[in-house]
Amino acid sequence: MRTPDPEAIVGAYVDAFNSENLEALVATLSEDVEIASKRGPLVGRDAVRRWAKRRASGSLSQRLVLDGVRAEGRDAVAFLRRQWLWIENGELADEEELAVVVGLDADGLIARWHPFDDRSKALAAAGLDD
Repeated sequence: MRTPDPEAIVGAYVDAFNSENLEALVATLSEDVEIASKRGPLVGRDAVRRWAKRRASGSLSQRLVLDGVRAEGRDAVAFLRRQWLWIENGELADEEELAVVVGLDADGLIARWHPFDDRSKALAAAGLDD
């Protein structure tokens, strides 16, 4: 069993998401991962694979920018910016801040991923607020 490193595993998830590397993304997740999405919860790696294979329509692509991670043990809050880029030229179309409550399992894999629009609410939900 390895010592969980929240910043490293969140960074690996973000890198895999941005490079659209589905297998690398799934490799950061526990078998029974729970991800809160706008369309409802995703439970397990297979559900994440199905979700990730959806094709977006329109002229925008999405990427995540990791601004930092605040962690205590296996619980963490990742501070991110979600960016939408115009596909034709790669220019930034829009951006929003979010925070994700991340829980790691004993093997250092993501077991829980719960996004919040409000960073202070994410810190409170993770028990990491001051």
